[in-house]
Amino acid sequence: MNISPVAQSNVSDIDFDNLEFGKTFTDYMLVMDYDGNSWGEPTIEPLKPLQMHPATSVLHYGQAIFEGLKAYKNENGDVNIFRLKDNLDRLNKSAERMMMPQIDVAAMVDGMSEFVRLQKEWIPTRAQGSLYIRPFMISSDNTLRAIASKGYKFIVIACPVGFYYTKSLSIVLEKKYRRAATGGVGYAKAAGNYAASFYPSEKAKNLGYDQILWTDITNQFSLEELGSANFFYVVNNVLYTPSMHDSILKGITRDTVLRLAESEGLETSEEFITAERFENDLKSGKVQCMFATGTAAAITYIQKVTIDDATYEVYSSDFSPVKAIKDSLDDHKFLKNTNRPDWNVVV
Repeated sequence: MNISPVAQSNVSDIDFDNLEFGKTFTDYMLVMDYDGNSWGEPTIEPLKPLQMHPATSVLHYGQAIFEGLKAYKNENGDVNIFRLKDNLDRLNKSAERMMMPQIDVAAMVDGMSEFVRLQKEWIPTRAQGSLYIRPFMISSDNTLRAIASKGYKFIVIACPVGFYYTKSLSIVLEKKYRRAATGGVGYAKAAGNYAASFYPSEKAKNLGYDQILWTDITNQFSLEELGSANFFYVVNNVLYTPSMHDSILKGITRDTVLRLAESEGLETSEEFITAERFENDLKSGKVQCMFATGTAAAITYIQKVTIDDATYEVYSSDFSPVKAIKDSLDDHKFLKNTNRPDWNVVV
């Protein structure tokens, strides 16, 4: 792998105690090009703007996918890229659905490890946050024909970030707008899925909500996911989350939480959950905890949910089994617990 060093790092200019999510970028980017037959050699080079023709197909037809993952630094200075391989496997699933080429996961684990290793000084301490890593792929042909591109560009950039949420969330269950539909691309981390959610999400934020709880297209409004996270709630000491289908993103943190819950002795259930059933659980007072999971959100408690004209409040942070899962998740990220070495890439 060719590495072009920066003339001078900007890391000394960064206030790591006041990081806004996605605004501060590290010195380097990793770049790799696909010529229609194979990927070229990846390079690590100084971060710079992309030069694109106005007819570059991604600008017109949205053939774009991405991932989001984090590297964590513990008190000993050890750096862990958490569940890197799983994120790259998911990127390949997104690529398949969006008619884009597969990447060599093992080779890219090595490439991204070197990318992070070069920039260890950019990783905040545990008290300050983490390094958010954004791999993405875009179509690169210069054409206005509405066809799949032959050329692609794969890029990795990174941002030191603080904590995405610092308080419990207030959410609203959405029945008018839809994030995705059965048979569509909801399970892929495709750029257009997020663009389509911006309008209803902004309307919700203007009404005082932090996130939308999306539902499916049936008249039962079964629960799907939040705008940038998967959804969980607990009733009678059972942890429920909507079952996976092709309109829900299979969250890496979601999967981690389900595995950790079992080790903490909390029963889990992935089910088709209608809005009516969920509201009845809330009305009964049986809901012990609600929370969101995601790379950015980690595990974030949900305190309020609005369904139609009714708002329900749950003091989620009081539920100790989920607190234990939160602590266990952090222990794995920061290498205090290493009983799942397949989750870790230590650089």
